[in-house]
Amino acid sequence: MKGYFDKAKRHFKAAVLLYANGYNNDALSRLYYSFRSLAIVIVGIPVKGKWRHQGLVKKFVMEVDRRGIFELTREERHLIKRFPDEREKADYDPVEVPKERYIQLVERLIREVEEYAERDYKD
Repeated sequence: MKGYFDKAKRHFKAAVLLYANGYNNDALSRLYYSFRSLAIVIVGIPVKGKWRHQGLVKKFVMEVDRRGIFELTREERHLIKRFPDEREKADYDPVEVPKERYIQLVERLIREVEEYAERDYKD
């Protein structure tokens, strides 16, 4: 899973650079894929096929709650639930989508998943 965690950090760094240079929708897309890699660290590789976006989001939240990995606020849950749709709008529609809250969300999730992985590795 380290490969997925490293990929999440790379996507996050790319998103921050894109956002700083005015490529807001491209930044949101990279943020989503950073989240997606973090989610795979928590839920694992699908048994067969590949994760569908909404299915991965749902499984991520369920696993975080079920295993008590960390607490998600109501706002974070809302952002996570909307993430695939916001990413799709950012990629395909001629609109600007909200980014700053997603930068904060993914930055926090990176910290939480890293702490979880360190705890899990020690046990």
